[in-house]
Amino acid sequence: MPLDPSNDRRPPITPQLALRVAGAGVVAFMLFGIIFFRLWYLQVLDGDKYLAQARDNRVRVERIAAPRGNIVDASNLPLVENRKATVVAFNPASLPVAFRDEVAAYGQHAGQWAARKAKLVKQLGKTKGTKQAGSAPARPAASGELLTRFRRLSRVLEMSPKTINNRVVDGVVQVPYANVRIRTDVPPPQRTYIEEREKDFPGVTVESVFLRQYPQKTLAAQILGTIGQISGTQIKSKGFKGIAAGTDIGQSGLEAQYDKFLRGADGEYRIDVNAAGERRRATVSQKPKQGEELRLSLHLELQQAGEKALRQVGGGLPGAFVALDPRDGSIYAMGSNPSYNPRDAAPGRYSTDEAYRAKFLDASTDHPLVNRADESAYPTGSIFKPITSLAGLDSGTTTLSRIFNDQGCYKTGARDVDKACNAGGTSYGNINLVDALRVSSDTYYYDLGKRMYGRLPSLPLQNWAHKLGVARKTGVDLPGEATGSIPSPQQIRKLQDAERKCRKEEHKSSCGYAYLDTSWNPGDESNFSVGQGGLQATPLQMAVAYSTIINGGLVPTPHLGAEVQNSRGYTQKIDKPTRRHVEINPAWRDAIMEGLSEAASKDGGTSKQVWDQGWPRSKYPIFGKTGTAERQPQADQSWYVGYSYDHTPNSRPILVVCTVERGGFGAATAAPIVRLIMSKWFGVAPKVVRGESTDQ
Repeated sequence: MPLDPSNDRRPPITPQLALRVAGAGVVAFMLFGIIFFRLWYLQVLDGDKYLAQARDNRVRVERIAAPRGNIVDASNLPLVENRKATVVAFNPASLPVAFRDEVAAYGQHAGQWAARKAKLVKQLGKTKGTKQAGSAPARPAASGELLTRFRRLSRVLEMSPKTINNRVVDGVVQVPYANVRIRTDVPPPQRTYIEEREKDFPGVTVESVFLRQYPQKTLAAQILGTIGQISGTQIKSKGFKGIAAGTDIGQSGLEAQYDKFLRGADGEYRIDVNAAGERRRATVSQKPKQGEELRLSLHLELQQAGEKALRQVGGGLPGAFVALDPRDGSIYAMGSNPSYNPRDAAPGRYSTDEAYRAKFLDASTDHPLVNRADESAYPTGSIFKPITSLAGLDSGTTTLSRIFNDQGCYKTGARDVDKACNAGGTSYGNINLVDALRVSSDTYYYDLGKRMYGRLPSLPLQNWAHKLGVARKTGVDLPGEATGSIPSPQQIRKLQDAERKCRKEEHKSSCGYAYLDTSWNPGDESNFSVGQGGLQATPLQMAVAYSTIINGGLVPTPHLGAEVQNSRGYTQKIDKPTRRHVEINPAWRDAIMEGLSEAASKDGGTSKQVWDQGWPRSKYPIFGKTGTAERQPQADQSWYVGYSYDHTPNSRPILVVCTVERGGFGAATAAPIVRLIMSKWFGVAPKVVRGESTDQ
């Protein structure tokens, strides 16, 4: 049907509606005009002004390093505190691109070389492996403008341009994006000079940081440990997730073990800078939180007495001691000689790397960084005999009543030359186990070891040594604990397998691991029974072994950390690992303790002379065992283990283990040191008394 236009007419617009539409249009046009002209004004007329303001107002966020928590002894006496110091560092971003590329290539080659060297050392030993690995890749050397910068900085910091170059290269290899510390603890005049001439030192930053200070100087240095900037390897590890590059973390000792408590939380510093990087204003948006305070079981005065005795009575020779509560393993004191001031070991402290190595790493230094109490394993000599006693009793190769005729020497093997003697060839006649411990009869234990050789499938001596904590980590709250070793037929076969593999791969006639035609024989077991023949144990492991015997089988976990306290005063106890238990027949334990008591108190006892003059045995009974270990080509090593308490075993008990390298007989050197430590613990007048025992 066609549409009819006449029916589609719309009503006309009224004048009022037209007026309203026109008014709305005018308003919209005016608003648009206002916005348009305002934008034109801002962008065209004032554009340069606001661009300059935008460039001038840039915000940077810098980290404020948190001071680490203090470390105190059992009586809250300070061992480690903080102080403010200046650090001069170098920003890797300011290095020329070509030099950064050289450093990256060097880092890759150095890593490959280090891995190859480690493999060769493991296969061939330290001397041969190092020689075959060849020289390390040479570090890139700065040139041109960069070398000029290094030289200018070297004159201010009084160190060589080569040392600055090496530290920059090594730092960039470790963490490419973090500032590299060039010198730590810079004096105020040097700091001021660099700050006033900022344009002369591009890439150089001057920072205020908290450094550790040690009120007691060298005391307990190896225990307390050191701190340093987080490395590239560490920053990638799970334990340091979220830690910023350049952060100081614990690198050794308790500083490393309890780093998560001591580290604290960094703050933030918001800085407004202009396009030239000049500061305009700064505000602290988040204050740093100091780390928690760590309280130890250590007793400062006992630590001082122990280290003094070790130095003086030990004649300055390398050595170590540990004093602890045998019931729960709380360490009262632990020392190692020689020692050092941890402040001196801080990275960047020395002007040259050679000076640092000469101070801490050269063989002539006797390696002061090493904690000999738990990081060095030695043959133990006769202090191992209580362990041999338990193995012999448990295996049935001896009894408490068995009598042995000690004739001074003993034939350990099938040949006439396979003969070993007591020191000086002394004969003790008919003796039982208690007597053997009192006089430290070697022939008694040579015979016991030979008897246990017939029980080799069950390895009684090796198993008992391991159960009591020898050649296994004690669980002490310190990093770097040594494991040690227990000689056995399996160990010989393992070394022989390594020898065969090395000869095959390296096409050599000998690699030095072991002789292929040797086997475990009765003489080896006899030698092991007196703490020789490949046995390696730390002083701390021997402290755990003796504590286990004293406790009747309870194996304590030695520890230094007691509790941590935050800034609000909240205290948290540090959890201790569950202690193991070893089944020890009470009669066996009592017999061994009787032998140790007689060794320190009865005629013929190897350390009786040490405790004869002025020691109140009735109040503080003494149980002790001397040891003298052979370490060819060095002189013999001195050992002593002492245990005592105040009236009753549950009143202030203390166990002390001491060893002195090249110190000679146990009663002559180590035992007098133990007496001085116990004198301090019990308040007895100190007296140095050297014994004349010649036990092995």
